[in-house]
Amino acid sequence: MKAIGIYLIVLGHFYSVGEKWIYVFHVPLFFVISGFLTSKESECRKFWQKLWYNLVVPMLIMASMNFVYACVIQQLHGTFELKTFYWFFRNVLFGMVAGFDNLWFVYTLILLKIICQFFTSRKWLFALTVVMLTLACAYNHVDMSTMPFFLMNPNCIINVCLAMPFMAFGVMTRDYKVQLDDWNNKVLLIIATFVGGLMVSLCWHYNSLVGLHSCSYGDNLLLFLLGALAGTMMAYAICKLLGHSPKIITIISRGTIVILAFHKIIIGWWRDFFPASSLDIFAAAVILLLFVPIVRIAETYFPLMVGKYRVNRLKNML
Repeated sequence: MKAIGIYLIVLGHFYSVGEKWIYVFHVPLFFVISGFLTSKESECRKFWQKLWYNLVVPMLIMASMNFVYACVIQQLHGTFELKTFYWFFRNVLFGMVAGFDNLWFVYTLILLKIICQFFTSRKWLFALTVVMLTLACAYNHVDMSTMPFFLMNPNCIINVCLAMPFMAFGVMTRDYKVQLDDWNNKVLLIIATFVGGLMVSLCWHYNSLVGLHSCSYGDNLLLFLLGALAGTMMAYAICKLLGHSPKIITIISRGTIVILAFHKIIIGWWRDFFPASSLDIFAAAVILLLFVPIVRIAETYFPLMVGKYRVNRLKNML
């Protein structure tokens, strides 16, 4: 499911084939998966350690690498200014999307994991989700032009409000892990795939463009939630139908944070050579394959990029 999700994110950032349809559910899918894989740590110190090494450190390293790359490009084009450093550090400090670009997802996920660590009660999670959805609605309908810059512009703290229901849904779905694992009726899975795709299409058609990165759910909150969950169901059913994942899919799923951070750079290079959008579906798959050796190299020589704890667990399994 993570491999499907990151493929859709790469394809969506070509801004051509099925972009609006993909945006209905591809980011919520990742928050649902993250919630499903999140469990409360019994030791608070261990929780903060894992959060620091698995998410915070990789996020800061790769955000800085992206910033350096952008500065080099600006210097080559003669547009670089020293004040760029100020804007970068300010945006990173306040969790602004402008500072993290695609890594806004990781910053938002960090905040959501903190919430799920300390609000373990299902009732509290539900109540918190309702409150955050209310705040998200207010953000979409209130004039923010007079607010401070960290409220006026898209930022990760605001994005938490719209991402919370999907994280909470994933956490609550853990209670049904056994039933989900045992669900192997191919007829029902095919029906779930078809129905999920149809619901996504209907929500895409009747709702305006969704942009979770800017806390925008389109015109209709209900269609946004319905489309996101339908897309998640569709992705899950497809994975169950496909069965066991080959090793290359496992590597891609382990390296989603690296792909998330740098795939736009490769898209830019691809566009320089192949401007036609007719190849974008193929190009997104090629980009994922190009990241396979990059992920393996990062795991071996730059473990902090993919999470110290994650790599240690991998080595223990091998």
